[in-house]
Amino acid sequence: MGVGFRAKAIGFSDNLGGMQGRCVWTDERGDKVYSELKGEWVGAGNSIVGTFLGGTGRFAGITGEYSFQWKYVVESEDGAVSGRAVNLQGRARFGSTAAAPGGEQSK
Repeated sequence: MGVGFRAKAIGFSDNLGGMQGRCVWTDERGDKVYSELKGEWVGAGNSIVGTFLGGTGRFAGITGEYSFQWKYVVESEDGAVSGRAVNLQGRARFGSTAAAPGGEQSK
């Protein structure tokens, strides 16, 4: 699929309801993959499941799912959370060209 991705996520997490959010993965060419995240609250050792919702460019029409566990999580004073994911695994299927979430057209 390429050299790698940079992922940015926004979500909500609490100890009672768990975590839900959205993520945008961007590859070295600028093509994007959109996904939805759900799982346990964000903390070391907790599991997260993602569902691919589509993308742009060569990832237009992508579907599938993935999962990972947090190795560690660091929260800064401004509320930003970063961490390291381990045991990333999943499947992706490439489909027909479709509009990306939010109305953005595929490249």
